[in-house]
Amino acid sequence: MEQNYDHDSVQELLAWAKETLSNKSYPDGKFQINKATTVLDCASFLSSMIQMISRNWENPTFYPTIDQLREFRTKITEMH
Repeated sequence: MEQNYDHDSVQELLAWAKETLSNKSYPDGKFQINKATTVLDCASFLSSMIQMISRNWENPTFYPTIDQLREFRTKITEMH
C-alpha cells in the first residue's frame, strides 16, 4: 500500500489518534508494534505522536514517524 503524506491523509490519521486517545481505546501497558518497536505507554505514545506530526507533517524527515503511527493504528485495528 502506497503511503500518502498529503494534508488530508495526515489529518485523517491525526483525527483517528486524537479520538483513540480521548476514548482510551488503546491497550493498557506494553504494546508490541513490530519486532523492533514496543510502546510502554500507549497514551503517552499517542500524545507525543499527535504533537510531533501536527507540527512537522510537511517535513519529509518526519515521514517515518507518520508511518510508525500508521503501523500502530493497523495493529490496534486488527485487535478489535
